[in-house]
Amino acid sequence: MTARTGRTIFTNVGQLRRLADEPVAAASGPIVRYQYRSFDRQWAFDDPRLAALERPSLWAGVSDEQIFMVSKPTHAMGAGPAATAATAVPDLDCFRGSFGGKDVIPLHRDANGTPNADPSLLTVVQDRLGYEGPVNAADLFTYAYALLAGSDYTVRFAAELETPGPRVPITADAELFAAAVALGEELLWLHTYGERFSEGRDGLLLPRISVDGALTLPEKPRDIKYDAETLSLKIGEGKIVGVTAEVWAFEVSGMQVVKKWLGYRTARGAGRSASSSSPLDQIRPTSWLDEWTVELR
Repeated sequence: MTARTGRTIFTNVGQLRRLADEPVAAASGPIVRYQYRSFDRQWAFDDPRLAALERPSLWAGVSDEQIFMVSKPTHAMGAGPAATAATAVPDLDCFRGSFGGKDVIPLHRDANGTPNADPSLLTVVQDRLGYEGPVNAADLFTYAYALLAGSDYTVRFAAELETPGPRVPITADAELFAAAVALGEELLWLHTYGERFSEGRDGLLLPRISVDGALTLPEKPRDIKYDAETLSLKIGEGKIVGVTAEVWAFEVSGMQVVKKWLGYRTARGAGRSASSSSPLDQIRPTSWLDEWTVELR
C-alpha cells in the first residue's frame, strides 16, 4: 500500500471489500482524469476493483509535475507521431486503441519527482554536448519528445521502423539539442492541454477556430460531417469553423484523432460500446457538454 497525492493505492485488490459486498448507499471512490486514448482525456473511478489490471506504480507517480509518454514499441509504427503524452495515468491501449500501446515512459519515477533517467547517461550526454551546466531528465525527455512527437519521424524512418520500437538519435550539437528541448517543451504544452510547460505562454484557444451555433449531441459517429471547403465540422445542430484538412486528417498510427474523439462523444458511442449488449455500455451521454467544446477547440 503506497500513498499518492492524498489518496491510497492498494497493490493487492484483495485488501479491499468485494464490490458485491458494498452496501447500496456506500460512497464511491473519487472520480479522476485518465488518458483513454492519445489526445482524449476521460474520467474514471479511482478504484482498482473497477480496473482489469491497475498499475500501482503508475498511479503512485501521479503529481502536478508528472508527464507520461506513451508509444507502441511492440508493433510496426504507422503514420503520425511515434509518441504522445498525458498528465493522467494512460489506459492500456492509450496510444492508438489497439496493438499493445501499453508502454509508458514517465518523466518521474514517483510523485516526489525522482528523475526517470540513468544519471550516467545524463553525464555522457552532457560531456558529448560540452554543456557547462547539467543535462537533466527533463531535458532528455523533452528532446526525445521533440523527435518522436513530430509528424516526420515515422515518415523519415519508415524503413527502420518496420522493426518495431522507436529509437532516438542524440545529437552532439549543443545548439541543436537546445532547440529540440525547446520544441519538445512547446509540444508538451500543447499536448497536455496547457498543463505542463505553461510558464510564459499564452492560452491555448485559437481565435481562428470558432463555434457557429449550438453544438448538440450527435446520434452516431457517421452523423459528424467535415466540409473541407468551408473548413467546418458539423456536430449536431452546430459547427466548429476553422478546422483545417490537416487537423481533420491527423492520425496516430492509423487512429484518426478528431474523428475518434468525436465518435466516443455520441449517443450511440463508437467501437465495442456501440454494439455491446452490456447494460454498462448502454449508459451514454444524453447531451453535449460545454467542456467538450473547450477541449475540442
